Amino acid sequence: MNPQRSPRFGRSFAPKFPVVTLMMPLACLLVATAWLSSPSVASAQSSATDNETRTTVPAPRLLPSTTLAYLRIDDVNDIREDWGESSLGKMLNDPKMRPFVSDIYQILSDLFDKPGKEMGLTLDELRSLPQGQVAIALLEGPPPEEKTDKEKADEEEDDDAIARRLRNKRRQQNSFALAIMIDAGPNNKEMETLVERLMELAEKNRMIIQNEQIGSIELTRLVRQRGDGDVIEWFEQDGFYVIGLGRTIAQSIAKKMNDEQRDTSQSSGRSRRTTKTTSTESETLAQNADFIAVMSRSIGAEAEIPQITFFVNPYGIAKRIIARSGSAFFIAPIVQDLGIEKIRGIGGSLFRGGEIVESIGHMHVLIDPPRDGFFGVLRPEDIEVSPPVWVPADAASFTCVGWDVETAFQNVGKIVNRFAGEGSFEKNTEKPVKERFDVSLEEEVFPLMTGRVVTIQRYQLPANWNSMARAIAIEVKDAKEAGKLLDKVKAKAPPQRMKPEVIRDKTVYFSEQRQFDRPGIRVPENSVALLGDWLLLCDSREILMQILRAEAGEIDRLADDEDYVLLTSELGAKLEGETPFLFQFNRDAETYRILYEMANSDETAQSVENRGGENPIAGRVAELMRRDDWPEWEDLEKYFSVSGIFGYDEPGGIHIGSLNLRPIE
Repeated sequence: MNPQRSPRFGRSFAPKFPVVTLMMPLACLLVATAWLSSPSVASAQSSATDNETRTTVPAPRLLPSTTLAYLRIDDVNDIREDWGESSLGKMLNDPKMRPFVSDIYQILSDLFDKPGKEMGLTLDELRSLPQGQVAIALLEGPPPEEKTDKEKADEEEDDDAIARRLRNKRRQQNSFALAIMIDAGPNNKEMETLVERLMELAEKNRMIIQNEQIGSIELTRLVRQRGDGDVIEWFEQDGFYVIGLGRTIAQSIAKKMNDEQRDTSQSSGRSRRTTKTTSTESETLAQNADFIAVMSRSIGAEAEIPQITFFVNPYGIAKRIIARSGSAFFIAPIVQDLGIEKIRGIGGSLFRGGEIVESIGHMHVLIDPPRDGFFGVLRPEDIEVSPPVWVPADAASFTCVGWDVETAFQNVGKIVNRFAGEGSFEKNTEKPVKERFDVSLEEEVFPLMTGRVVTIQRYQLPANWNSMARAIAIEVKDAKEAGKLLDKVKAKAPPQRMKPEVIRDKTVYFSEQRQFDRPGIRVPENSVALLGDWLLLCDSREILMQILRAEAGEIDRLADDEDYVLLTSELGAKLEGETPFLFQFNRDAETYRILYEMANSDETAQSVENRGGENPIAGRVAELMRRDDWPEWEDLEKYFSVSGIFGYDEPGGIHIGSLNLRPIE
């Protein structure tokens, strides 16, 4: 493939459309659409490589150790194959849903038609580009090139020019770069077509095309004629494409690939007696201690390689943004006081499941001790996560969290007072509550709380953005003292905010309902009540009644539900002996039900039509929503099961995990 072929496509793709403008959304689109192909498409595309033995170097061994953010799909074809077996994939492949899926895909294809013609690709061809590893990474931009003495002498030296030069230098020294890696497989005609189009576009934009040989790799560099602005580098080896947005980005990756190949050839057939030493500049992300620590905690007990991994260095990103702004002198001390630099990394992984488990996810936040500053607010506490007896079995979700509220509140006050002035926090929190209700948060409310908070949600018709009714329950140490506090609040509150009503021998205080102008929106009916050792806050009478029925034993309770029991038994193995501070149970079908019923409602169709104006695509989407042959949700909910989230605290950070179960057929 010759990167300098002359342009052959029309002038509609004008030079004003820069190459880098296309590269960014294209990279995101490739990652986002990677798993949308059906298994048959994936197997057809990969059949050409079935008889070949190919190994692609994992992205962390090619990226620099200073990588700021990274997302990697290990093998796109694996995800495509798993898609058909996933809950959502099965639902969309249901014979009753196929006509709608086909129509939606046709709308997407038509939407992609114009940019697709410019690139010479259809949406189907674009989806087929990745055949293995796909990765995208945010990197530290390379330092600016030093100007020659002549260039420096030619520059104006007035005050404005000096200030402008210093500002540009500061931004260049703290710039960002992007690396994109796509394993398209050898002889991928669509990828070759796309690269040719991009090269022709570069010529249209009058970019200088430079070639550099790095070992066995031929690197192509695209540079603007004036020598400033964006630099794009790319190379291809055995169907593995690397694109770097920034000078020397792809070049450094090419050098690492050569090193990998050389090390492999040297070590094959004989043992190596010497140990390879690396400098900080040549270290890779795979050798970064923070990356290793985060990834080791994100693997869990699974033996397989994760399908998706990610890593973020939030402090590294924030530091460069602050330095670019020119306000580092003022902002840096604030960041230091908050202790943001203690976040050494955030990363995670996603695994495929087995016969019972559909997918497993992990996320780990690596935090340096001690937890002061901002992290003094992060005070998770190990708790009993089992649902109380009053949680009904038909709850769409159940969440239990343990938190040291007193300590967290005190540390929030320290942070606010540090920046807003001594006494500011008390003036805006403790004092207003004391004056309004004659209640002290610090002396009466927080000491009464055990730190255990439960939230449940329940689906209520009709389907809309606030269909999920919610109840929040705060566990108290002494129900009598909690009752006294509630009486004090009632005595001070306006009568319309706390209207007493006795329901099943329980006194419930309701707030006057607010009316909404928009039809179809659920009108919240807020209430507060004491239920044993729990202070209960609900936004729906219906969910309150279900809670009271469950508490009385009149309806099934979540703790006895077979889906809940199955999920907790599977989660027990993932906790690895840790005691959680967070547990959540979700009925996935309820969430998808809301989205599904909203998608085929006339109200949503009208909203799309109104927002789309004269856009023909919006009109087609609205028309699709109004079709009267949508299948009933009861025919589709069989494809969904339950999922859970857990979290536990440890000296080196906080770990969050997730688990999705397959429906029992």
